[in-house]
Amino acid sequence: MASKRYLKDYTLTPKLTAQGRLSQEASYIGSYYRFTASPEALTRARTQYLILAAAAVILLGLQLWFTDLLDRERRYLVLPMAFNIIPAFGTVMGVLRFRAAPAKMTLKQRDRICNRLPAFSFGFFAFALLSVAATAAQLILNGVTLPTALYAGAALLLSLITGLLFRLRRSLKDEIIRA
Repeated sequence: MASKRYLKDYTLTPKLTAQGRLSQEASYIGSYYRFTASPEALTRARTQYLILAAAAVILLGLQLWFTDLLDRERRYLVLPMAFNIIPAFGTVMGVLRFRAAPAKMTLKQRDRICNRLPAFSFGFFAFALLSVAATAAQLILNGVTLPTALYAGAALLLSLITGLLFRLRRSLKDEIIRA
């Protein structure tokens, strides 16, 4: 179970409360982690992640808006973009966790940043590429119309931005430190 994954990193110690009752207090005994990049490089990576994630979410919203302009026959273009909402949410949450990451991270914090952020940004990139492929097929089969061309441009730009997001995973290298 996922909830028991980090159980070995904590120990329970009895503690006396102000009311005189005995309660259990969890304390972290596992290894701590830190990023190997310099502080300047980390600040730059955090800023780049934030800017690219914000731009990607705005473009995803623009694509959602463009779906109202598409004809009923072209609504199948929405499917790859609709599935992109889940990786977009995961990417935004990962970027926010990366921005708020302490100098010493626990294993749970490290996993949520260093493992999930690249995975979600890759999913974001993959669904953006699927959206580009569906739009290219639409343009080839039915010709160029303004709404489809706008949608294709937004999909192409989104795939470029999410590709850059995925490429930033190199700045998430970490190492174990002992506390």
